[in-house]
Amino acid sequence: MAEIAEPLNANSLLQGDRPNLTEQVYEQLIDILIRGELQPGDVIVERKMAERLNASRTPVREALGRLEAEGLVYKQPSRGVTVSPFSTEAFVELLNVRQLLEAEAARLAAGRIPQEKMDAIRAALQDLGKQAKPSLSDIWDVDDMLHGAVADAAGNTLLAGMIRDLRRRTHVFNAYRNPISPKFGVEENTSLLDAIASGDQQRAHDAMAEHIESVRVAIIDRLSGSR
Repeated sequence: MAEIAEPLNANSLLQGDRPNLTEQVYEQLIDILIRGELQPGDVIVERKMAERLNASRTPVREALGRLEAEGLVYKQPSRGVTVSPFSTEAFVELLNVRQLLEAEAARLAAGRIPQEKMDAIRAALQDLGKQAKPSLSDIWDVDDMLHGAVADAAGNTLLAGMIRDLRRRTHVFNAYRNPISPKFGVEENTSLLDAIASGDQQRAHDAMAEHIESVRVAIIDRLSGSR
C-alpha cells in the first residue's frame, strides 16, 4: 500500500547531508503528486511546503528544480512554481520511451532475477488476482515490484534509474487523468515473468514490449471513452 509522506526527521536536518535531504524531499513531493493532493495549475509555495515537510527551503527548492527538469512543474514569473498539465500526447510519448527502455532491460535481465525474488513476485501477483477490486496503490505496488526487479537485474544503474523516473511520471499522470483502478492482467504479468525467467533474451524483450503496448492501448482507450 502507498504510505502517506511523513515530515522529515528534524535530526536529519542537522547532518548537513543536502543531497540526501533533497532526495527525501523529492520523493515526498512525488508522493504528494501521486496521491493527487496537488493538481495541474496548483501553485507550490516554497515556504509553506518546507513547513509541511519540516525541511529547510534549500532542499525544497532543489527538489522542485528536479521536478521542473522532469516536466512535472514549471515556473511562472508572477506565480512561482506551478504543477504542470499532463496531456494524453505527452503520456503516449512517455510510454513509447518506456517501451524501448524496459524491453531492453528485460532482454538484459533474462534469467538473472534471483529465484527468491521471482517467487515473491509470483506470490504477490497471485494475491492481487484474488482481490475483487484491488486499489490503485495495491496494483502499483505489485507492478513496481515486478518492473523494479527487471530494471535492477538488467545490471545497468543508469538504465534502471531512467526507468524508475519514467514510471514515477506514469503514476503521476494516472493520479491526474486516470484515477480509476485499471484492470490488472495477472495472467499477462505472469507470462511476462515466465518469459524473463526462461533466460531467452529475445522472448523476454518481446514480452515486455508487448506488455507495455497493451498498457498503452488500454489507457488511451479508457481516456478516450471508448471503453
